[in-house]
Amino acid sequence: MKYPSFIFSNEGVKEVIDIVMKPFDLSFFLRLYFIVASFSASAQFTYTIDQRVPVEVNGTKLAMAWAGGLNSAQVNTIDVNADNKPDIVLFDKGANRIWTFVQMQNTYRYAPEYESLFPPEVYAFLLLRDYNCDGKKDLFTFNSTVNGISVYQNTTVAGGNLSWKKQEFKISTGTTEILLTKGFSGFINILPGIDDIPNITDMDGDGDLDIVNMRFVNPSTAEYHKNFAKERYGRCDTLVFERQTQRWGDWEECSCGVIAFSQTCDQLTGGGRQESTGRTEHNGGKALLAIDMDNDGNKDILYSEEQCNRIYYMRNNGTSEMASMSAESVFPGSLPVAFPFFPAPFLEDVDFDGVPDFLASPNLNSRTYFNTNFNHSLHYYKNTGTAQQPVFTYVKNNFLQDQMIDVGDNSVPAFADADGDGDKDMFIGTFTSADFTGRIMLYENNGTVTDPSFRFVTDDYASLSLPQFYNIRPQFADVNADGTLDLVFTATGFTTGVTSLYYLPNSSKDKITVSGSNYLPMNFNLSSTENILLHDVNGDGVLDLLIGKSTGALNYYENSGPAGSFNFALKNSSYLNLGTSTSRQNLSIAIADLDADGNEDLITGDQQGVLTIYNNFRATNPVPEGSTNSILDVLSDTFVKKNLGGRVWPVAVNLFNENKPSIVVGNTTGGLYLLKSDNSHELAPDPVISISPNPVKRGENLTIIADRNVSLQIFSVLGQKMSEPLFVPANQAYTLPIHNLAAGMYIIHAPVYKSITYSWKFIVY
Repeated sequence: MKYPSFIFSNEGVKEVIDIVMKPFDLSFFLRLYFIVASFSASAQFTYTIDQRVPVEVNGTKLAMAWAGGLNSAQVNTIDVNADNKPDIVLFDKGANRIWTFVQMQNTYRYAPEYESLFPPEVYAFLLLRDYNCDGKKDLFTFNSTVNGISVYQNTTVAGGNLSWKKQEFKISTGTTEILLTKGFSGFINILPGIDDIPNITDMDGDGDLDIVNMRFVNPSTAEYHKNFAKERYGRCDTLVFERQTQRWGDWEECSCGVIAFSQTCDQLTGGGRQESTGRTEHNGGKALLAIDMDNDGNKDILYSEEQCNRIYYMRNNGTSEMASMSAESVFPGSLPVAFPFFPAPFLEDVDFDGVPDFLASPNLNSRTYFNTNFNHSLHYYKNTGTAQQPVFTYVKNNFLQDQMIDVGDNSVPAFADADGDGDKDMFIGTFTSADFTGRIMLYENNGTVTDPSFRFVTDDYASLSLPQFYNIRPQFADVNADGTLDLVFTATGFTTGVTSLYYLPNSSKDKITVSGSNYLPMNFNLSSTENILLHDVNGDGVLDLLIGKSTGALNYYENSGPAGSFNFALKNSSYLNLGTSTSRQNLSIAIADLDADGNEDLITGDQQGVLTIYNNFRATNPVPEGSTNSILDVLSDTFVKKNLGGRVWPVAVNLFNENKPSIVVGNTTGGLYLLKSDNSHELAPDPVISISPNPVKRGENLTIIADRNVSLQIFSVLGQKMSEPLFVPANQAYTLPIHNLAAGMYIIHAPVYKSITYSWKFIVY
């Protein structure tokens, strides 16, 4: 049966099309009912990731300001948006999450909408390699449940969204979900250490993927697992491994930069051997990358180790079948990579010239020592040679990071009107900077109350670096009850190691005027991983404390007053029934009226990067339950919970002069996310979109404004796809460059609720 549906053009002309409906399907309508019901239940707390607010640093506008920062970036490329161009996919080990950056006009744009297309089970490492020779990269990662390597086949259809199928492998008792190899006495797991990055590539030139990994036991030598798919089946769409040797290349690592070739560390005089134990010094994580640097037809190796600060190159003087390594040197020779700990090597084309470049990033779960510089932690070397004979030339040490807010790690945002101009300025507390001091960054809002725009002012607001604090986490509250907002912060002392609560009194009535030398203690100590929020919890006009514990519990300390005093006593160790829990450790807290109902709501962030919102948290009957599915997933058009960067610190702030504030989230990786309140559930069924100018001159820009969040795509009048899906946030001017479109008529399609597609025409001349 056919039913008419309306398509609205931007000229206001209605056109009628036919949409073919499927026969009545009860299960479809039941699914629709539950989707709508769940949507309605959580609609008051729904947000979109907003990247439109400009941020300027030293005169340069950041292209991806709100991309969330990076720390330990494992680099891969794959086409995520079906435009036949390789995009960048990063897995950050410290945050245990994926970032996606799409290629656009020889640059990159942060595109969080594609991150949900990857398996949630990705853990410890991510390697994208085409194992079945179908031209699509498959996915290899660590399986922490069974301990081994899991494989996900890329099942993406042409023009469709990325999709994966987890592979299972036959064993005598059934199947297993990890790769096996035939060892010396039967089949065993291929088992890299949980902190390792194995090498997965064609080592012997026969067209199928082989694996080299450091041994799990006695991890100073490398195992070689040869894939016999081509030899036995004449094809590469399977994985049949046999371990050939536990001493591939005939080398053994003794200590940083000390390798025993064709001998053991025991035989190597002065080789870093602990003679009393008969063991090598290092048992931590290892990273391997095979590359033919000299075009001799066999693979050389790049090697790094958790406790070392260099990547080492070893030349293969043997053959592809019988490797023999020698002559280690730091890599690249022109300007070697140097991190305090564990630099990991990656080889991907990231500058659009078709030849692979070299990148390195520390493969760390978290900050190990103060001297790790996490806002310059993705080093990029351009390949100025060829794919066959690469020459790697240093370009920068903050690839992609230089286009985003990235203060290092543990970025904690706070907002206040610092300059008294009526809008909210942005402060970011940091764990530690390059000179080993914690700091507060200030970004001035030089926009308006409805159209914010931030400009970096200083990386040491109030000169707080002078008292030698680190781990600074700021907020604003009227602590001394004088009617002005004071700067409150927790910080850890370098000399004492004690984390305490402090404040800087504000000496101005209409702005923030504080001095770092005047910090005052509030006589409250806590663990360095705990988070404090000062807020009037019980409504008596006096500031109380909520403390998010590392255990996942939420403590409520009541202040007996009077206002301006700090008489805190523990009132509830499991406030809102939030007791100890391994699923929500290291709680951070924020409070605001998020849904404009006159009641304050409570937000928590946790170790997994997830926000949970408790509606009207003071309600006692029933105790409010938390909502986590609050962030719009553009591709599925549903609201989901999302890892926003490992440990997270949320703050609610009204940046757009709306009745519902936004949420800005800091994280482990030192960046920020801006979550704008989504009101699409309150709108009329038909979207309103304006396009101007129309017609538009080629080479100029279209401005698109939609009354709701929509995903738009441009097609020619013949139905040819002319763009990738474009996410346009509600009520914001979206600028679309029209540089590559020839003169003619084009159509913008916008699917709404999966059943009706609205279209608008525009003309290029």
